[in-house]
Amino acid sequence: NNFTQLLNKSVALAGNRKERVFVVSIPDYSVTPFVSQSNKAQVSKEVDWFNAINKQATLSYGIVYIDITTGSREGATNAALIANDGLHPSGLEYKKWADALFVKMREVLK
Repeated sequence: NNFTQLLNKSVALAGNRKERVFVVSIPDYSVTPFVSQSNKAQVSKEVDWFNAINKQATLSYGIVYIDITTGSREGATNAALIANDGLHPSGLEYKKWADALFVKMREVLK
Protein backbone atom coordinates (compact mmCIF):
# COMPACT_ATOMS: atom_id res chain seq x y z
CA ASN A 1 0.00 0.00 0.00
CA ASN A 2 0.98 3.65 -0.28
CA PHE A 3 1.83 4.04 3.39
CA THR A 4 4.30 1.15 3.43
CA GLN A 5 5.86 2.59 0.28
CA LEU A 6 6.29 5.88 2.16
CA LEU A 7 7.85 4.05 5.09
CA ASN A 8 10.32 2.31 2.78
CA LYS A 9 11.20 5.57 1.06
CA SER A 10 11.58 7.36 4.41
CA VAL A 11 13.94 4.69 5.72
CA ALA A 12 15.97 4.86 2.51
CA LEU A 13 16.18 8.66 2.72
CA ALA A 14 17.33 8.30 6.34
CA GLY A 15 20.30 6.24 5.19
CA ASN A 16 18.53 2.97 6.01
CA ARG A 17 18.51 3.94 9.68
CA LYS A 18 14.99 3.28 10.95
CA GLU A 19 15.76 5.02 14.22
CA ARG A 20 15.87 8.29 12.28
CA VAL A 21 12.31 7.94 11.01
CA PHE A 22 9.33 9.09 13.06
CA VAL A 23 5.66 8.76 12.17
CA VAL A 24 3.09 11.09 13.68
CA SER A 25 -0.59 10.14 13.84
CA ILE A 26 -3.29 12.14 12.11
CA PRO A 27 -5.02 14.62 14.44
CA ASP A 28 -8.74 14.23 15.03
CA TYR A 29 -10.16 17.12 13.06
CA SER A 30 -13.70 16.12 14.03
CA VAL A 31 -13.28 18.47 17.00
CA THR A 32 -13.16 21.48 14.67
CA PRO A 33 -16.11 23.67 13.68
CA PHE A 34 -15.33 22.71 10.07
CA VAL A 35 -16.89 19.28 10.59
CA SER A 36 -20.67 19.39 10.91
CA GLN A 37 -22.15 18.12 14.16
CA SER A 38 -23.83 15.21 12.37
CA ASN A 39 -20.51 13.93 10.99
CA LYS A 40 -18.25 14.33 14.04
CA ALA A 41 -18.58 10.74 15.32
CA GLN A 42 -18.00 9.27 11.86
CA VAL A 43 -14.95 11.44 11.16
CA SER A 44 -13.46 10.58 14.55
CA LYS A 45 -14.03 6.87 13.89
CA GLU A 46 -12.35 7.13 10.47
CA VAL A 47 -9.36 8.98 11.95
CA ASP A 48 -8.98 6.20 14.53
CA TRP A 49 -9.23 3.53 11.82
CA PHE A 50 -6.65 5.25 9.62
CA ASN A 51 -4.27 5.75 12.55
CA ALA A 52 -4.65 2.14 13.73
CA ILE A 53 -3.63 0.79 10.32
CA ASN A 54 -0.69 3.17 10.03
CA LYS A 55 0.44 2.55 13.60
CA GLN A 56 0.47 -1.20 13.03
CA ALA A 57 2.51 -0.80 9.83
CA THR A 58 4.88 1.66 11.49
CA LEU A 59 5.56 -0.55 14.48
CA SER A 60 5.97 -3.65 12.29
CA TYR A 61 8.80 -1.78 10.53
CA GLY A 62 10.41 -1.01 13.88
CA ILE A 63 9.78 2.71 13.43
CA VAL A 64 8.76 5.10 16.21
CA TYR A 65 5.08 6.10 16.18
CA ILE A 66 3.96 9.25 18.00
CA ASP A 67 0.30 9.65 18.92
CA ILE A 68 -0.88 13.25 18.67
CA THR A 69 -4.50 12.27 18.07
CA THR A 70 -5.41 11.91 21.73
CA GLY A 71 -4.14 15.39 22.55
CA SER A 72 -5.76 16.89 19.45
CA ARG A 73 -9.15 15.95 20.87
CA GLU A 74 -8.68 18.61 23.54
CA GLY A 75 -9.67 21.05 20.78
CA ALA A 76 -13.28 20.03 21.41
CA THR A 77 -13.22 21.92 24.71
CA ASN A 78 -10.35 24.35 24.18
CA ALA A 79 -10.92 26.71 21.24
CA ALA A 80 -7.38 28.08 21.65
CA LEU A 81 -6.14 24.87 20.01
CA ILE A 82 -8.05 25.57 16.77
CA ALA A 83 -6.95 28.19 14.23
CA ASN A 84 -9.26 31.01 13.21
CA ASP A 85 -10.19 29.20 9.98
CA GLY A 86 -12.07 26.61 12.06
CA LEU A 87 -10.20 23.66 10.56
CA HIS A 88 -6.49 23.80 11.20
CA PRO A 89 -4.61 23.56 14.48
CA SER A 90 -3.52 26.77 16.16
CA GLY A 91 0.10 27.60 16.86
CA LEU A 92 -0.46 26.37 20.41
CA GLU A 93 -1.56 22.95 19.14
CA TYR A 94 1.37 22.77 16.72
CA LYS A 95 3.68 23.55 19.63
CA LYS A 96 2.24 20.62 21.59
CA TRP A 97 2.99 18.34 18.64
CA ALA A 98 6.48 19.73 18.17
CA ASP A 99 7.19 19.24 21.88
CA ALA A 100 5.99 15.61 21.73
CA LEU A 101 8.15 14.97 18.68
CA PHE A 102 11.16 16.66 20.25
CA VAL A 103 10.91 14.57 23.42
CA LYS A 104 10.74 11.33 21.43
CA MET A 105 13.53 12.36 19.05
CA ARG A 106 15.81 13.35 21.92
CA GLU A 107 15.10 10.03 23.63
CA VAL A 108 15.78 7.94 20.52
CA LEU A 109 18.66 9.88 18.97
CA LYS A 110 20.85 10.57 22.01
